[in-house]
Amino acid sequence: MRYYDRNTGLFIEDTDDTLLTGMATDSSLKEALSKCILSASGWRAVMAESGDEEDRKENVSEEMLLIAAAAAASFFDYLKKEQPRIVMGCDARPTGRLLSAAVRRAFIAKGATVEDIFISSAPEIMATSHRYDGFFYISASHNPIGHNGYKFGVDGGVLSKEEIDKVIPCFKAMICQEGAADSLRSFVSGADPEKIVEVLRGHNSAKRRAMETYRSFVIRTARISKPFSLPFGIAIDFNGSARAASIDKEFLRKHDAAVWAINSEAGEIAHAIVPEGENLEYVRKELEKQHEKDPSFIIGYMPDNDGDRGNFVYTDKHGKAHILSAQTVFALVALIELSYDAMRGKKKIAIAVNGPTSLIIDEIAERIGATVFRSDIGEANVVTLSERLRENGYTCRVCGEGSNGGNITYPAKVRDPMNSLMTFAKLWSVEGLYQFVMEKLGKKADSSPSLSSVVSALPKYMTTSAFSSDAVMHIQSNDYNRLKAAYEDILQYEGNGRMPSLFKSWEVRQYEGSDEEIGIGPEHRAPDSTGGLKVQFYDEKSRPAGYLWLSKSRTEPVIRTMVDLKGTDRKLHDYLLSWQHEMVKRADDRTLNS
Repeated sequence: MRYYDRNTGLFIEDTDDTLLTGMATDSSLKEALSKCILSASGWRAVMAESGDEEDRKENVSEEMLLIAAAAAASFFDYLKKEQPRIVMGCDARPTGRLLSAAVRRAFIAKGATVEDIFISSAPEIMATSHRYDGFFYISASHNPIGHNGYKFGVDGGVLSKEEIDKVIPCFKAMICQEGAADSLRSFVSGADPEKIVEVLRGHNSAKRRAMETYRSFVIRTARISKPFSLPFGIAIDFNGSARAASIDKEFLRKHDAAVWAINSEAGEIAHAIVPEGENLEYVRKELEKQHEKDPSFIIGYMPDNDGDRGNFVYTDKHGKAHILSAQTVFALVALIELSYDAMRGKKKIAIAVNGPTSLIIDEIAERIGATVFRSDIGEANVVTLSERLRENGYTCRVCGEGSNGGNITYPAKVRDPMNSLMTFAKLWSVEGLYQFVMEKLGKKADSSPSLSSVVSALPKYMTTSAFSSDAVMHIQSNDYNRLKAAYEDILQYEGNGRMPSLFKSWEVRQYEGSDEEIGIGPEHRAPDSTGGLKVQFYDEKSRPAGYLWLSKSRTEPVIRTMVDLKGTDRKLHDYLLSWQHEMVKRADDRTLNS
C-alpha cells in the first residue's frame, strides 16, 4: 500500500516495494563507511547512488541504507531504554525518503516506539523532541543536494561531542564486524510489517502535533510578555527546503506579516543550498520587487535545506535591497537581545559564540556591558558552553556561530530563522528598545523603528565568508595536529615581522569542544586535537582588532581559513588572507616531508 504526506502531497513509501537489493558485501560496506564524515555537527556523506554530490535522483545504494540502519541502531543502544519513544524526520532532499524507510525499520526492529513526521525542519523536530526520549533526523544541512546524513539527540538538541564520541565506536563496530552485510540486511528485513504500517498510518497525526508544538515553542522562546506583531512584509525563498513544509507562512501571517514566497514546495530545490552570497540573490531581487509594490516589505530570508540556518536580506531607506552577511545577521540578533536583557536589568549578561565569530560581537558586548565567551566550531559546542554559563549564574539567552549566521535563543538548542524574526520584531514591540539600541551604537534614532538604520549603525568589520572559495583550502597531509604544530613554528618565526603595522601584538587562541585556551604549543590543546586555532591581533590600546582562523571541517574534507578585520580595508584583509594561506601551505608541505 502507498502512503503519502498530507501536508505536502509527497510520496512516503509503498509497503509492497522491496527496499534492499542483497548486493552489499562486508568490503563494500567498509568502503562506504570510509566516505562518511562523523562528528557532533552531523554524520554526512554523498548518499546519491551515483556518487555525484549534485545528483537529484532519490536512488541510494544498499550500503548506505544499511549504514543508515546501523546509525539508528547505535543511537537506540545509546539511549539505554528498553522501548524508547523516538521521533524521526528528514529534510527535503530526494534521498531522504529511502533513508527514512531504512531508519524506520531499524528502530522498529530494535523495539522502539516510533513516530515519523517525514519532511520537517530541524528546529521543528528538535522542538517536538522534548515529548520523546530522543530524535533522529536525516539531513545534510547546507551541503549539496546529493549529500545526506544524520543528526540525533535528546531534550531538543544534538548530542555533544563527548556523547557523540560514545556512539561512533559502536556504530563503526556494527559496520566492520565479520558478516556485517548479512547481519544488517537480516536486521532491517526483520522489522514487523504491521508496526511499519502503524507508523506510516500515524504519520499525519504526528506531523500535526509536531507543528503545534513548534508554534508554541517559537512563542515561548521569543519571551515577549505581551501580544506582538510583525508589522512588515517578508519575502521568502524556501528553495524547496524543509521549511516549506513547516509553520513559516501560516505563523508569520497570523502575527500580521505580509508574506511573499518563491520555490515554496518542499523538494523544489531551485539552486544551490547554502544560504550565502549569490544564493541570496534570488530573495534579494524578490524583496526589491515586492517593496516597489508594497513598501512594508523590508526583509527577506532564505533557509538551508533543513531550515535551521536562515540568512537575510533587507531594504534600505531608498528601497534598494541588500544581502546581510552571516556575521552581520548574528551581530544584529546579539545586539538586540543583549540590549533587551540590559534594559530589563539583567545581571552578568553573556553571549556564547564560536571561535571564528567576528570581533564585532566583542565590540557590541562591551558597549552594552556583556561578556563574550567562545567555543570551538559546532552548534553542540556553543550550546554546551551557554548551558555552563547559565549554571554559573550568567544571563545567557543567545548563543551561536556568527560564521554561519542565525542564532540559538534559549531554550532552543538549534538555530532558527523564526527566532531571528522574533528578535527583529522586538524593535517594534518592546517600547524603548529601538532607541536604546541606537544610543548604544552612538547614533540618532529615527522617529519610528528602522531595521535599516540599525544595520547602518553597526560597527564596521570585514570578515571572510566561511563558505566562500577563499575560505577553503584542500591540503595533502591528513595529520591535523602535526600541521598545526608546523603552522605555529612558522608563525613564531615570522609573526612579528609580517604583522601589519596597525597591529601591535598577537596571541594564539586554541579551541576544543566548549573550551578556549590562550597559548601556543601542544600543551594548550588535546593530544588528539580536532579544534580550531586563531591568531588574534591587538591595536595600540590592547583592543582586539582582527584575527586569522584555521580549522579542519567536520562535515567536508577541507581546511577552512578566515580573516576578521576591524574596518573596511579590503586590501589589508586580502593581504592577511594571503599570508594565512601561505603559512598553511608551508605547514602542509612541512608535515608531508618530515
